[in-house]
Amino acid sequence: MPLFSIIVPVYNVQQYLAACVKSVAEQEGPRDWECLLVDDGSTDASGAMCDAFAAEIPGFQALHRPNGGLAAARNTGLKAAQGEWVLFLDSDDAMAPGLLAALRAALAAYPGYDWYIGRHLEWQPDGSLTEHPGLHLSPGPFESDDYAARLRALYAAGHWSVWKYCLRRAWLRENRLRFWKDVRWAEDWPFDLLLLTRCRRLCFLDVVFVHYRTGRAGSLLNDSRNLPRRFAALVAAQRHLASLAATGGADAAAWAAMQDAMADVFWPQARTAAVPDAAVRRACLPYLQQLRPLYRHGAEVTSRRDWRAFQAMMRLLGPRLTLWLCAKRAPRAR
Repeated sequence: MPLFSIIVPVYNVQQYLAACVKSVAEQEGPRDWECLLVDDGSTDASGAMCDAFAAEIPGFQALHRPNGGLAAARNTGLKAAQGEWVLFLDSDDAMAPGLLAALRAALAAYPGYDWYIGRHLEWQPDGSLTEHPGLHLSPGPFESDDYAARLRALYAAGHWSVWKYCLRRAWLRENRLRFWKDVRWAEDWPFDLLLLTRCRRLCFLDVVFVHYRTGRAGSLLNDSRNLPRRFAALVAAQRHLASLAATGGADAAAWAAMQDAMADVFWPQARTAAVPDAAVRRACLPYLQQLRPLYRHGAEVTSRRDWRAFQAMMRLLGPRLTLWLCAKRAPRAR
């Protein structure tokens, strides 16, 4: 059995995939890992590249599935994985040099944990690597029976980032922990919230896991036309997390912390939806209506006066009028 299973979901990344594969293949130490390239129905050369890498490089496997999104592709990788530990790596990013050697040492130094969390560096378009501002990882073990305390510790180190986790595969399997496949944008954060319901002991490592590529063209984060898809994902995540709480998977205190976390994802997207394009606003409205339970929640929204004002408008005026007014006030490009 390999020590590590590295799961790489792949979709239309032919210009980035070779660099990603190279970063894994050149890791120091024994070949005690497998790398699962999960082609999610790519329409470019990515699928053929996966097959070529699997044929040429020991330890690599190519899996092919119909397009279902990042969450579904990661679940396919989890189902096929054989390693003791699971790592996720996005196909447009790169594994940090020396990561697996550092993890071997860390697992020996801090045994007995199911979830290890590390750091990342941002890979800028000019090729430079920079720290992400505002993240504060405190290395070492962290244990708490308080769900909100665990959530704060995790988010201080950086959220939406399963690619800097090392997870015990047996723990994931025993607790039936998988990504919700209908969450097709930012699927990391509801997975975070789910994992925290099953893990009271975390171990933070001062180890860089990933060089995270920023500013990639085609990203869901970079086009306002993708806003309805983002809100659809938020609705799906809210539904799953509410069901988890209703069936006893999270107590009242944990559910309250989850709602604040969901709202902290929601509010920046809601404000972004105040775009001049009326068609985009209309497409977002059905989802914004379904997300009304979040209007009273959010921790980060209280830290800025303009965000608090937007939250008050949404609660008093509703999303249709709020987005129209904010779009009218937004500066127009010349």
